Amino acid sequence: MADVEEVEQGFPGYGKIDFPEQPEFPGTEGWSASQWQSDFRTTLDSLRLFLRIRDPFVILARSASRYILSDDGIERPDKPKQTDVEISQTLLLLNGQQTSGNPTGPGNFQRYWSLISKLLHGFISKLPDADNQSDIERHVGRRARLQTLYYRNLFSRKGCEEALDGILSRIDEPSEAALGYRLSHLFSAAVCITDLVQDRLVFFHGHIRRLMTAKKRSEVIECIEFFRSAYPLADRVWRDRTDRFADLELLRRAGLQMSELAHPWIYTLARADVDGAFPAPIVEALYRLGIAPGGLSDIDPEHIYLNNPIWKRPYVLRTDGSLFVALPQLIFSFPFVIMEALMDGHLHLETAYESARANYLEEAIMAHVATAMPSAEIYRGVAWVDPDTGKVWENDIVAVVGNFIFIFEAKSGRIKDASRRGGTLSLRKNFKELFVEPGEQSGRLENYLNTRQQNAQLRLKSTSKPVDLRLDKPKIVFTFSICIEHFAALTSARHYLKELGLVSDHTPWAPVLSLGELQMISQFLDSEVSFIHYLTRRATLEQVFDFEGDEQDLLSAYLTNGLWVDKDALDGRKIVFFGADDPVRRHKIARSDRTVVELHGISLSPMWDAIVRDIYNRKDQRHRFDIINVILNQQPPALAELERRVRRFRRGVSLPDGDMAFLKFPIGSKLFALAIHFSKRMPDEHEWQDLGRNLVGMLMPEGGGVECATFAFVRRSRNATFDRASFYRYIQRPNSDQDG
Repeated sequence: MADVEEVEQGFPGYGKIDFPEQPEFPGTEGWSASQWQSDFRTTLDSLRLFLRIRDPFVILARSASRYILSDDGIERPDKPKQTDVEISQTLLLLNGQQTSGNPTGPGNFQRYWSLISKLLHGFISKLPDADNQSDIERHVGRRARLQTLYYRNLFSRKGCEEALDGILSRIDEPSEAALGYRLSHLFSAAVCITDLVQDRLVFFHGHIRRLMTAKKRSEVIECIEFFRSAYPLADRVWRDRTDRFADLELLRRAGLQMSELAHPWIYTLARADVDGAFPAPIVEALYRLGIAPGGLSDIDPEHIYLNNPIWKRPYVLRTDGSLFVALPQLIFSFPFVIMEALMDGHLHLETAYESARANYLEEAIMAHVATAMPSAEIYRGVAWVDPDTGKVWENDIVAVVGNFIFIFEAKSGRIKDASRRGGTLSLRKNFKELFVEPGEQSGRLENYLNTRQQNAQLRLKSTSKPVDLRLDKPKIVFTFSICIEHFAALTSARHYLKELGLVSDHTPWAPVLSLGELQMISQFLDSEVSFIHYLTRRATLEQVFDFEGDEQDLLSAYLTNGLWVDKDALDGRKIVFFGADDPVRRHKIARSDRTVVELHGISLSPMWDAIVRDIYNRKDQRHRFDIINVILNQQPPALAELERRVRRFRRGVSLPDGDMAFLKFPIGSKLFALAIHFSKRMPDEHEWQDLGRNLVGMLMPEGGGVECATFAFVRRSRNATFDRASFYRYIQRPNSDQDG
């Protein structure tokens, strides 16, 4: 119990849980890889037989509906997964043309879904460890395979559409020349198909709701007739038994059970409907994205789990010419895989695509940062000369807001197929190129700015125009790597890279965010104040505690407790997030005006909330973001207590503790200090500056820095918030300086 309380104290809003066991596989505890291998083969044979002796399209359709209707945004261990449906579709394509039209009862559906889950679990469990791998290499390889098997969607749907349109529209001409159609139009058509299936799903389940709620027998029969007409097997099973059920409730239940066999209607698009919706070249391209049953009969079934052919060709071709689209969401789960497969072998198109992908990523980063931080000045392609070597270096995106400099390195490269399968050499190479080198690149500029300070010279690569970051005063630099795809929790923190020997404690590190994650942060933190504070905390998070989780988990933690962590209370524990991303699984429409101050995830007492708003709106206060960050980095209960002292002082109550009050909170190597001076009169400028400098000198930690905001509160003041504020930053580095 004490351990649980310590975790909750160290990370407010969170508790300690035991990882859930696998209840559906009793008796498999302690199985060896060879035992799982034997069970895996048996399970696979059972599933293929299961599909051969029943109507496989009913099973696939019902599985798809089960997954879609359970997608409530809440993560549960027993929740159906998209991978379950993907494997069902692939097994259908492995089996060949449909040979049976037998129905499937409710109990057999449950048995089938349990077998699918066991097959996937068995696939991972049966893989033997390589003899030449270290423990960490085996662990990372396994995590990569799990990521490939289960993790889906780099973007929200809206973000995916924006990204794919932004990239593919840049290669419209070369794609039309090479393929006979524009890839941007094909992607739009695939999105439209998703909407068509969604409309049919809504229509179908509207009949189910009506079936279960209608008061009149005639309405119930009308719904039953719809299901009978929707799919031949449903009609054959019913066999004109309407009059057999005189009781209305029995008729309802029978109709509901029969409707389970009509689900293929939802996912079946007739050729005539497809022809009527899209131009002929797009229709032909859509059909080339389909695979007929038996079309995968020549492939090794072992390869469908980590390199599934339906990730490139997501539709099923039926013998009647219709498209069966049980997984319309694959266009959002694997958009790049689908589109890149179509470019294969067209060298000019592939070259144009790689260029479009890189350029779009940089422009998208600029656009999101500009939207989220309207006060920032943003530069793309910043070049500078290393004074020691004379080499010219370039950094992708540099944003300066107040005294903060944010460096974003854009990496548009792709994760290799071998990496997704857990190949050690490929993982090491991919990790270094995509996730280590950006930190080194941004670290070089950070070191240059820190050491050269006001003597640093930067220019835009495109125009050679000088870039003025106003380095006459100390700036704090935060670095990030923005990629199109990464391994989420596996690469969100650097501890795996460190254990693999790819980085050390002294290697510059830029936290890795995907473009979709940057979109998500901008969407949920739709106030400039919160967005900036999140980035400053995220950049230094690993100095505070060791964690395992993806950006959804970390953003959820910020929305829960402002990323407030008591390092001492955690006592070196690693935080592993499990099912902790509910706060960002809801729909959120971001406000257009990001200058509205809203403190997401941080609850301040009324006075400090008003002070933050006041400071932010003082555009002439060049330290406004520094001061706000000091406030937001304090413990809210301590701030509330300080507010009570201020209010007592202004009411004329004497303060026995003297005319000064302090709050301090360490984050990594920095100490964030908030000092309050209670005064009967307004201190003069010279007196105020001396007071602040002396305070900072007293607070300066060894081997780090201090950021101190000082406030004066005068007893009989007409100011609603504070009477004077200043900020001091001391950083221990070569040629260090301070700011006041």
